[in-house]
Amino acid sequence: MPIAFLNVKLESNTKFSQNFMKSSLPRFIKKLPLPSSSPHILRMDYLQSLYARIMGINFQEIGSLGFSSNDSIPRKVVAFGNVLLDQTAHLTDTQLLERYKLSLNTRAELDVETLTKVATEAISDDNNQQQDPHLGGSALNTVRILKRLGTEPMFFGAVGDDKHSVIVEDLLKKDGMDNINYRLQRVADTPTGRCICLVHKDSLALYANIAASSKFSENFLRKIEQEEKAFFLRNAGNKQIFYIEGFFVPHREEVVSYVVRNYIRGRRRLAVNLSAPYIVQTQYEHMLYLAKNAFFIFGNKDEFETFRECWGAHSMDDLAQDLLKQSQTPKILIMTKGAEGVTLITNYQDEFSPPGEITFENFKVPRVEKIVDTTGCGDAFAAAFLHAWLEKRPLGECVRMAGDVAAKVATQVGCNLP
Repeated sequence: MPIAFLNVKLESNTKFSQNFMKSSLPRFIKKLPLPSSSPHILRMDYLQSLYARIMGINFQEIGSLGFSSNDSIPRKVVAFGNVLLDQTAHLTDTQLLERYKLSLNTRAELDVETLTKVATEAISDDNNQQQDPHLGGSALNTVRILKRLGTEPMFFGAVGDDKHSVIVEDLLKKDGMDNINYRLQRVADTPTGRCICLVHKDSLALYANIAASSKFSENFLRKIEQEEKAFFLRNAGNKQIFYIEGFFVPHREEVVSYVVRNYIRGRRRLAVNLSAPYIVQTQYEHMLYLAKNAFFIFGNKDEFETFRECWGAHSMDDLAQDLLKQSQTPKILIMTKGAEGVTLITNYQDEFSPPGEITFENFKVPRVEKIVDTTGCGDAFAAAFLHAWLEKRPLGECVRMAGDVAAKVATQVGCNLP
């Protein structure tokens, strides 16, 4: 059959389309070379593109002809992280903090009982207006912002089999996250994770219990691969980012290793977020494993400094030189420093070149006049940076776009855009 046939626009009606899909197209497909991916996976993006060109219709019309949501085009960013229901409480004084021996300007985990008591007391204050829960979890924040920016993500996480998991799914749908954008493992007899953000004047503290999230399993991931034919994987020759938050590492080291061993190859890149100093300290060996395999490393100044101390380097320059020189592939390190700006350290030249010279570049960030909540600014920054990079923008432009998006998120409660 001549290749020119692909460019012919046929007059189509529903009946003709359905008959063609059932009879002629399968036979036609068998005669064509498929894209080089896993031999047992028939790429739906290829089929959709082919069918659209043959029939001269929009991709949206394909859904009415029997394609399931599981056969959707693989997402450009696949993220693994904790699922949390967040609540924000503005404190008029520090009595509650003192009573439970908590500190501001910190991120830590609490046992379920203590967290429940703190949250109940904090949000019961008549003066507190932020009582409704909102979606939280670092990587989940990132994929939600990616979705808003126009990059389709896929998120993997775990929830309990409880009323809070229902709230999570309701909030995901309200946020525009369709079923094709996430897979949640349901864990019996374990509550859905929760987080309380305590704000006092210009300082805040985040206390969480990840609960069911800690039980996300490698078996669940393998099950999705087998039952849904690894629909979330792109051809290794196409750009795709696998994003792992540092908070996801504890208790799920096997999952993290499985993702790196089985998915990171070709143009599938690993992005890791250091997440918090205590994560770097307590999970250093695993964070080091991720950092050595990562293409992108996100973190704030304190997190990178903690990583430097654990590494044993005398300065950030020494750490960057050692880390980048030990890798056979390029790396992009993005260090946020609050109002001081952003430092970009990299030996990346372009998509297909080997590592180049190591460069250090500092960027200013937008000034935010009225800060409401900085909780998810780092997550939003990572989302915007990756979104811009996938659009093939220069790294400097990626940083500037990320700063602009993070500044907008700082004016909202939770990790949300206006």
